[in-house]
Amino acid sequence: MVALEIENITKTFVTDQSKILVLDNVNFTVGKDEFLCLVGPSGCGKSTLLRIIAGLEKADSGRVLFNGQPVTRPTPKITMVFQLFGLLPWKTALENVEVPLEVLGVPKQNRVHIAKEYLQMVGLEGFENTYPHDLSGGMKQRVGIARALALKPEILLMDEPFSSLDELTAKTLRDLVLNIWRNPALPTNTFIMVSHNVEEAVLMADRVVVMTQRPGRIIGEIEIDIPRPRSQHLREKQYFKYVDEVVELLEKGKTTIKDESLLSLTAKRTNNPNT
Repeated sequence: MVALEIENITKTFVTDQSKILVLDNVNFTVGKDEFLCLVGPSGCGKSTLLRIIAGLEKADSGRVLFNGQPVTRPTPKITMVFQLFGLLPWKTALENVEVPLEVLGVPKQNRVHIAKEYLQMVGLEGFENTYPHDLSGGMKQRVGIARALALKPEILLMDEPFSSLDELTAKTLRDLVLNIWRNPALPTNTFIMVSHNVEEAVLMADRVVVMTQRPGRIIGEIEIDIPRPRSQHLREKQYFKYVDEVVELLEKGKTTIKDESLLSLTAKRTNNPNT
């Protein structure tokens, strides 16, 4: 069953000097209960695409359908974990998790109960009254994950959630996220994660969708058919075979854009009698 449809998404950023085409006719779907990873070169529009899916930013053209209905604004059914945590420094861990619940009008007593429940789920019981400046990077990201999950969304978006963490902390949080995804008692079982780390993407995803360099387009996707849990499979040839396939697509994405740019430039020169 399809949970999310991304149809013909195009996005341009306008500056004082120029227009920058960031996303160009992006199309793919995400299945219900699927863990999908988006990979692509830096600056190809992955984070922008995630914000469009979340309803935080509008596309120039195309649409995002969630359960068949257009996403036109933020919805508690689709929440997001940010790369740099996005915590409010003047609020405690508990209060940060409460923020989206407060926006939705959840009564104080109820939202405190929910916030404590999700902080406990991510391993932060006892740190409810701690401010972000006293938390490690991994702990801050745990608060971000708890805040996103507290709304009990159907889809969780994650924008390079482990990229600013040391590898040991990142591994711990990857395991945490996968445990949450696999937990049938939780309503959040469809995940879309942006990553620069190909090995991380192959480790976590059911399917890896690969984008070209800017303007971002979908150049291909790879189904990851490795049994779960996967930690014991990482030394197997099959794992590295998938890693190599994703890297090959990434390299192809760079070449394709360069070739198209060269063809475009050649066409302009051919059609210009002054060149």
